[in-house]
Amino acid sequence: MPTGDRAEKREWEDSLRRPIRAGTQTRREQPDMSTQQTPDLSAALEAIARQPPPPRMPPASLGILVRTSPLLRRLVPTRLVVHRAERQGQVLWEESPGERKQAISIIESIVAGTSRAEEVEKLARQYLIESQIDTALSWQPWSAQMDADSSALLGDIRSQQRGMLLSACHLGAFYRSMHAFPAASRSHYTVAGPWLFAPPSHDYWGRRLALWRKNALGHLMLSRGSFPLLRELLARGESVYLFFDLPGRHETRFLGKPAMLADGSARLAFEADALIVPLRARRAGHRVWVDIGTPLDPREFSGVEALHDALAALHERWILENPAAMADPNSFGWDDGAGPHAWIRP
Repeated sequence: MPTGDRAEKREWEDSLRRPIRAGTQTRREQPDMSTQQTPDLSAALEAIARQPPPPRMPPASLGILVRTSPLLRRLVPTRLVVHRAERQGQVLWEESPGERKQAISIIESIVAGTSRAEEVEKLARQYLIESQIDTALSWQPWSAQMDADSSALLGDIRSQQRGMLLSACHLGAFYRSMHAFPAASRSHYTVAGPWLFAPPSHDYWGRRLALWRKNALGHLMLSRGSFPLLRELLARGESVYLFFDLPGRHETRFLGKPAMLADGSARLAFEADALIVPLRARRAGHRVWVDIGTPLDPREFSGVEALHDALAALHERWILENPAAMADPNSFGWDDGAGPHAWIRP
């Protein structure tokens, strides 16, 4: 792997561990979707609708500018970018014992206790390749597609005119998911932690942060205190995008082990009488597809726990189809609490 790419990867990993500023969450901490009451829902929703434009790409060193220039990346065919990243991942597996060891540890935290527990080494090699491809894809123009079956299912769901809680995990190029939705359905709300709203720093992380803000579709909502706002939006028939695989207080059997997961999706669905629409991002060659799963209707479940468990089982099936495409759970909120025996809330 070229020296510049190794340095870029190290800088990205370091940025995940660096606090935003004193007294706030680190970039790896989970959103706090608390149920505290908001005094004026209408005013809060109006403030979200009036959010400022995304920040400009910040300046950085020449080497970082070349590697992260959206203009230059548009000139390079995505097929070639993916092919190069695949080769880099193969080289890392063969020549870097440290990277190989880390990939094995990550895969063990995902598949231990599941039907794929005996495939750790094979999956770890593929994980290293997928992580290189995903980093490369994140700098290419964001796009995604939806096949005819998923498009038809989405149309049927929208015809019910109920709130849609779009439920995803950190699987594949999840950040491109909303780009597969029809233009007419892009008025949706995405919940994000404070890290996404921080001013971009003048480095690799800052430019990545600005890129994500620029490519985000719909309205971004700060996670802290968002529960009553999300409930109101869903009750009005809006769509809300939430991640399922974040730490919380609900002990769940997930990926063959006990995991302390957040159950906000199930609680919101019951309180707002909204449908939970599972989705996943799936790479096929140099293209990203978004699959829509059969919606879960809270009216058909006995309570929050039953709905939460059903959603956990569905996401688990998708993850185990391609565990190597899942992000390291300790990089998106578990803070070294996700291991082969249990996922423990930080």
